[in-house]
Amino acid sequence: MSRDRVLLPRPEGRGDDLTDLLEIAGYDVVRAPFVRIEPAPAADLAPALDRLARGEYDLLVITSPATVRSLVAVGLQVPEGTEVVAVGGATARALHEAGLEVDLVAEGSGAALVEAVRRRREAVGSSDQVTNPELGSVSGPVSDSTAPAPRVLLPASSAAAPTVREGLEGAGMRVEQVDAYHPEHAPLPAEVERDLPGGGFDAIVLTSSMIARRAAQIGVHPRTAVVVIGRPTEEAALSAGLRVDARAEHPDAPSLARAVHLALAPETTTPPSTSLDSLTDSTSRTSPARPAAPKE
Repeated sequence: MSRDRVLLPRPEGRGDDLTDLLEIAGYDVVRAPFVRIEPAPAADLAPALDRLARGEYDLLVITSPATVRSLVAVGLQVPEGTEVVAVGGATARALHEAGLEVDLVAEGSGAALVEAVRRRREAVGSSDQVTNPELGSVSGPVSDSTAPAPRVLLPASSAAAPTVREGLEGAGMRVEQVDAYHPEHAPLPAEVERDLPGGGFDAIVLTSSMIARRAAQIGVHPRTAVVVIGRPTEEAALSAGLRVDARAEHPDAPSLARAVHLALAPETTTPPSTSLDSLTDSTSRTSPARPAAPKE
């Protein structure tokens, strides 16, 4: 029996963990990046990085490994006294590999980041605090509201949604967002341009709004299950006219792998060779199960 064919259109250098999990589970994974990452010119980043090195920011918020690579390439220096906040384990690992200490690791979503930073700043500013060492949560009064608002440097993709910046500003912080890199459309193999609208894939995994919109432009056959990494990508996919079959509970490789299995495997079928299906209760199915379709 042929294996389910899954298209993974993440940029080069990302998605290796997901590829491994899916292949171990018995899926036929096709890697074809829909976007490529172009680091921002050093001259564009220099003013903000110079201010960072002088200690003018209270927080440096990093949302992706791609941002880490772009900043390190142009000489990122984080002074003592500036807290480094990473979104997700992959970003934290990239920072550690670059020799940088991480003060707080937030769950891999914009909302989780904003909440984690807000709670940590409350902890730092509290006068009679009991700190949770993992989350920075506290009991006790918050510091005087007349204290200067924390200043945050937020380097991110030029295509990033304003969710994180607006959330941090809503929590009373002064945020400077700069473009660390620019995602651009990557050339695609003719096979992918033919097979995605033609029904040659059983599933596609969408991990950003930009990738979702490009998939819609190419066309996705109705028999192909659409799996998304989170709500912003889901919203972009739906707005572009795609059906979404499953959404990962967390923006990480294990959750995405479970979502692929949930989208492809009817509840009555035998799971693939790993125990992914036993964990599908942490993944949201967003559409009715797809009708079975013959393999091509």
